[in-house]
Amino acid sequence: MTHLLHEVKEELDWAARELAGVEKQFIEIEQNLRTELENGNGADLGELKRQYDEQKKALNINELHAILSRAARRFSLLSRVFEIGAANEKIEDIVELLMDGLLFRQSDTSEGADGAILQLAEALQCYFHVCLDDEGDQKVRDAWMEVQGILQQLGRKI
Repeated sequence: MTHLLHEVKEELDWAARELAGVEKQFIEIEQNLRTELENGNGADLGELKRQYDEQKKALNINELHAILSRAARRFSLLSRVFEIGAANEKIEDIVELLMDGLLFRQSDTSEGADGAILQLAEALQCYFHVCLDDEGDQKVRDAWMEVQGILQQLGRKI
């Protein structure tokens, strides 16, 4: 596994841990509300609901779900890119598979996109079939960052 893929996996793991912690806090808030309602200590139901909603909002659970979702998409996409690079020795085959809807559709092509895909394919081919080293990892990283930037400009959520 390359350094780049490892970093993206760490991001995914972090997001999953954070979300698990927040979900635990969310459950505790719900249990506290339920206890307050059951005890009925004359508490104003509207006030309890307002406090509950404020506590939920403070947990930013929706934002964490979005972060986890984005991290999962990045990990999945990058894993597939690496799988293509590892499974194919010919640069042309790597390019074809990357361009076959995985990263770009035919309507997305441009000189910049085509060049970035070729650069990524060459970096993957070199990394997996010539030398698995830090220099190769850096070439893959640089090429991936270029492709990722183009995809984001096209509106893809990565």
